[in-house]
Amino acid sequence: MAQGPLEKAISKRQELLSKNAEYRAEIDKNNVEIAQIEAALAIMRNYAPLGQIPGLDEDVRAVYGDLAHMTVPDGLATILLKRGEALTSRELLTVLEKAGKLKPGGKNNLIGVIGALKRSPDRFRKIGGSWLLAQSNGHLPVLELIEEKLAR
Repeated sequence: MAQGPLEKAISKRQELLSKNAEYRAEIDKNNVEIAQIEAALAIMRNYAPLGQIPGLDEDVRAVYGDLAHMTVPDGLATILLKRGEALTSRELLTVLEKAGKLKPGGKNNLIGVIGALKRSPDRFRKIGGSWLLAQSNGHLPVLELIEEKLAR
């Protein structure tokens, strides 16, 4: 028996409602899995070295403090101190941009970071292609200064 326009419309409507119900069920299932993964990642962030979980952005302010209100050299020293490892000037720049200290994609940002590092040889040392905090007599000369600024 041939369907008229009304029957076709009702049939098509029912078909689409059924598909939507399937899609909603799939979305709900995916949302549950996403929530589980996010919970696991939140735990991993506590134990994984900073920046070592691909695809996750660091909560810059929680990790480093308010870098946006520090001078560039103080911010660089804070980053290196908190990381406890050597970083390239590009990695340091990325953190400063995420913190809002430097405008992302600024033409001269990298040059400014390298200049700040080079202008403070008492604070920073370049080893290979990476920068470290300068150490003298087994202590970090900027530690007290940084802790003072972070406490404010």
